[in-house]
Amino acid sequence: MTVEDKVKNPDSLEIHDSFNCSKSKYFLGKFLQVLELPLSLPRRVTIPLVSEEKWSKPYAVISVTLAPVLLAAICNTQRENVGSKSNVVTYLIAALIGMVLGNMACVTTKSSSPPRTCLFPWLAAGFAMSVTWTYIIAEELVSLLVSLGYIIGVSPSILGLTVLAWGNSLGDLIANGTMAMNGGKDGAQIATSGCYAGPMFNILMGLGLPLVLSAWSEYPEPYEIPKDPSLFVTLSFLMGGLLWALVILPKKSMKLDKSLGAGLLTIYLCFLTLRIAMAVGILKF
Repeated sequence: MTVEDKVKNPDSLEIHDSFNCSKSKYFLGKFLQVLELPLSLPRRVTIPLVSEEKWSKPYAVISVTLAPVLLAAICNTQRENVGSKSNVVTYLIAALIGMVLGNMACVTTKSSSPPRTCLFPWLAAGFAMSVTWTYIIAEELVSLLVSLGYIIGVSPSILGLTVLAWGNSLGDLIANGTMAMNGGKDGAQIATSGCYAGPMFNILMGLGLPLVLSAWSEYPEPYEIPKDPSLFVTLSFLMGGLLWALVILPKKSMKLDKSLGAGLLTIYLCFLTLRIAMAVGILKF
């Protein structure tokens, strides 16, 4: 397009610029999809999805076929002092189970729509594999934090206290804060329940289940937890926060006000300061 054409037809210039902008966004989106493919494709082919928007029979069959193989791979990587024959047997059993489930999914599903009946096995499998991928990502994130700590000379415990802890809690913070501000009369109650129910699940299940599995792997030998003074500090501040809420809420007739939040923030800041001081060597126990 020449300069004279641009002067005579300003509308065509706007259309041309809009076309170029949309074209650039299209190629940028495709480029980002290609970059994301190594991360999204493994999840897509191992997590069964039965929603209307994302239903695909080939992906569904492949996901239920490969999901047992992924679980077998995780089990083999977690076991120690196990021979290669045992690992091969585990993979063969997982592959056999996957082929049986894949054939069942191929026979019982339609290409046009997701299954309408017997949804519980699909939902349970999707939830289990989502938890599995969360575990895998968490393991890689912890390894990355430890490596980053060694590279830049920062203690991994400090990174865990700050980056990892804040990153894990950021989603809950946004969700609970939004619910408290925009959830109406019951919003604050739901947000408060979520604040305590989420960490309770993480502590009881996140500690209970790994300890059971670790003790099981060491059986009949006892499983010993390394002595760590910082663990007692963490538990003490956790109990302090719970006791503060337990004392303040009944005194305020179960009404939330700034005294509860100020006290909890103070306890957390004291905990964070003390743990960082312990990590850098200022305080020793």
